[in-house]
Amino acid sequence: MIGRRRSSLRPHVAAGRLAAGVLAAGALLAVGVPVSAEPVFRDATAAAGIDFLHSNGATGDKQCYEQMGSGACFLDYDGDGRLDLYLVTCIGPNRLFKNEGGGKFAAVPDAAGLDDEGYGMAAVAADVDNDGDPDVVVTNFGPNHLYRNDGGRFRLIENAGIEDPRWGCSATFLDYDRDGFLDLFITNYVQVADPDTNVCHTQDGLRLYCPPRRYPREEDLLYRNRGDGTFENVTAPAGIAGFEGRGLGVVATDFDRDGWTDIYVANDLDPNFLYHNNGDGTFQEMGLLAGASHSENGSEESGMGLAAGDYDNDGWVDLFVTNFINETNTLYHNEGGVFFLDESATSGLGPESLPWVGWGTCFFDFDRDGFRDVLVVNGHTESDAEASDPTTSWKQPDYLYRNRGDGGFDDVTAEAAPVLLAHRAGRGAAFGDPDDDGDVDVVIVHQNDAALYLENTGTPGNHWIGIRGLLAGGVRDAVGARVAVWSGGLRGTQEIQAGSSYLSCNDPRVLFGLGESAAVDSVTVDWPDGSHESFPGRGTDRYHVLIQGEGEK
Repeated sequence: MIGRRRSSLRPHVAAGRLAAGVLAAGALLAVGVPVSAEPVFRDATAAAGIDFLHSNGATGDKQCYEQMGSGACFLDYDGDGRLDLYLVTCIGPNRLFKNEGGGKFAAVPDAAGLDDEGYGMAAVAADVDNDGDPDVVVTNFGPNHLYRNDGGRFRLIENAGIEDPRWGCSATFLDYDRDGFLDLFITNYVQVADPDTNVCHTQDGLRLYCPPRRYPREEDLLYRNRGDGTFENVTAPAGIAGFEGRGLGVVATDFDRDGWTDIYVANDLDPNFLYHNNGDGTFQEMGLLAGASHSENGSEESGMGLAAGDYDNDGWVDLFVTNFINETNTLYHNEGGVFFLDESATSGLGPESLPWVGWGTCFFDFDRDGFRDVLVVNGHTESDAEASDPTTSWKQPDYLYRNRGDGGFDDVTAEAAPVLLAHRAGRGAAFGDPDDDGDVDVVIVHQNDAALYLENTGTPGNHWIGIRGLLAGGVRDAVGARVAVWSGGLRGTQEIQAGSSYLSCNDPRVLFGLGESAAVDSVTVDWPDGSHESFPGRGTDRYHVLIQGEGEK
């Protein structure tokens, strides 16, 4: 096992990196990283046939809801074994792209019924009726929608119970009561009129988007799956009512390994919430007690994107939250139980992020060395950012950070993903392996711009193993299951999630890099109902489908 080794490194950001003149010049900030002739990531958008253009409908009158963008979702909607792609826009219909194999996607007419035309925010996919195919929830500025998948064709479920008229943002599925049906948690942002009646200007008369604190907070919502594909609002009886915040990001995972899924919410200029699952249908909010509600200096930050994963292979799920300019992106290390330590500075991830506004993100092992890396998507909220502040810009570069395995991260964007250094106004990002080659690709949604599909071309010599976990009967993905892989001296742990990053949904499978190890000693799964199984001697460089109580498919 490779456990946690505390890093004594100093933050590796150069002092001049934060200088206003450097930022105004739009300089590439990959200090000290050589540019490789063969990057790991390449822009494969056109080659893949993904011709998606996001629109927020902005006309210059600075409506608050125009700032937040939309997300992306990987799912196998037609059951052919290949990950398809669903992309959300604010104005116009959302679009579905079928994976045709060979790195090619094709737009599906009317998105197979998923062409929701609400003011779109997030999409999250999971099997809510346990019939073997993924259903989709779309959140909107306005009523949210549930689309049932009937064998590759979707239909809107009227009166599904989730049609709340507020501003729904990120969403996640979880089985919080362990009854075998997936429940739903949706964050709500702020209360705002349509059209937005708030007006804000600079001293020079330039109209800007009004700051978040001009708008009242909202309450997030927990919906219990009734077992018939519809939901009931259980926010109050579950103990979540009364906690108001400007919720943008959410992830569901078991932080203390007690077998019950917890919920973490990233709030904008409010303390972040950590809802600990009491195991009796109720939650206790303990973000402050857990050390995961504020920055290290006690500040409320502008939480937007979220990643939950075990970046140091110690068996505990850590947290990474993306934030606003002059706030660090915050890395919370899970010390065990429900207690976190802010490692933003010592890891190197915090100081690197100060010039940028962070959104979509993920812990994922891009180079398959056995340690999970981090990608951060950036873009300012203010479309006139340069006019009001010449030290920044609306469009910003994104960054890829490689996990060194000692608690620290290095910026390898220029070396491994120079395509990210082109300035864009990024928002949602989805991570998955649509070409089934064992390395994670990325799809990024940009404000009023084309989506970007980044193909991971792989790291020669490093092996991998992929796991899809299914509940007993081999029908539904085991959302909430904890998968651990032992390979030589390396142990990796991941949970199967449905909804994370920012407004997005990743590959339902879990993928482990193994470094140079060509053998896996064993795979263990802690299933959502609390049972445990071991699967010894799985083969490498391939995916395995493990069924609870039934072995490998």
